[in-house]
Amino acid sequence: MTADKRGPRIHRMTLFKIPDETNQKRLLDAYHVVAEEQKKLDSQKDGKPYILQLTAGKTLPDQKARGYTVASYIEFASMDDMRYYDNECLAHAMLKEIGPSLNLSEPPTILCFEKSNLTAAQEP
Repeated sequence: MTADKRGPRIHRMTLFKIPDETNQKRLLDAYHVVAEEQKKLDSQKDGKPYILQLTAGKTLPDQKARGYTVASYIEFASMDDMRYYDNECLAHAMLKEIGPSLNLSEPPTILCFEKSNLTAAQEP
């Protein structure tokens, strides 16, 4: 498990069903703001970035997507950092505020997990 003094890293995937492409772009633009804001020193938690990695994009057109059109992945250094993101991050609050205007087919699906020692990557 990847860990530091803050505990194991937390991986969070969020899946959205947003039929309209314009609204999909609005959500992705909002994620861009989250990524840019958390880089600023005054937006960091205890002077450190609380988001280690953030990526978001439209899903590939495939029936396995089950109607999900946008996915995001965020890696946090700890559970406390994820709680900070959920409860205190101003950029995330803005992201949550635009949610009702995106005409989501249903509430987003959020999955969180700690990394296990399982890996499929091969060492060179």
